[in-house]
Amino acid sequence: MSARVYRRVGAISGLLYVVLVLLSGFVAPQQPRIDSAPSTTLAWVHSHRVVLQVAMILGLCAAAVFLWFVGYLRHVLNAAEDGGESLSPIVFGSGIAVAVIAAISALPVAMLAFMDGQSGGIRDPTVVRMLGDLNQVCFAASCAVTAVFVGSLGLAMLSRGIAAPWLGWVCLVVAVLNAVSIWIALTFSSYHGKGWTPIAFGAFIGFAVIVLITSGSLLRRESPSP
Repeated sequence: MSARVYRRVGAISGLLYVVLVLLSGFVAPQQPRIDSAPSTTLAWVHSHRVVLQVAMILGLCAAAVFLWFVGYLRHVLNAAEDGGESLSPIVFGSGIAVAVIAAISALPVAMLAFMDGQSGGIRDPTVVRMLGDLNQVCFAASCAVTAVFVGSLGLAMLSRGIAAPWLGWVCLVVAVLNAVSIWIALTFSSYHGKGWTPIAFGAFIGFAVIVLITSGSLLRRESPSP
């Protein structure tokens, strides 16, 4: 693979990640409230089992593609820092953590769908409650590492000029939204709190928008001049 092709594939991987992660996030109906009865959660899984399995497969593919994008982003940042490696290792390490935890986060609902499709289904409501709650906890863990990733990426954009400065400020805002979402996910154990939903939603969509714009900017930079 030539250097030009590698750079273009690296930039395109960010666009592909956004497509996959949005599909995985919205192809299936939202999980019932965290304080719902296990029977309600189980009915949700049973009614949408195939769609949930598709969503989890898309989520795992998105995590794998994001690893490639993070590797390319490390290359771009390292070049911008002239090998000094001040922020590029943080962006790289936290980006890997985002991909790994995203893959792990797909497992609780996948297990519910997998067990529901087996003979006898899920008979123990405690298992349903545990896996449903684990999905919420995984979201909090994902927000933690995402906050570090977009925060360090925003600082790199502001100091190294790899993208427009305004995008760097957007990264810092999304980092704050993700940090707040950690508290939301781990304290509303009995009720979601509708007033806080836009913050968690903004953290998820904001991250996708950042990757989309960053990927598009890098792709445009790597495109040959007319």
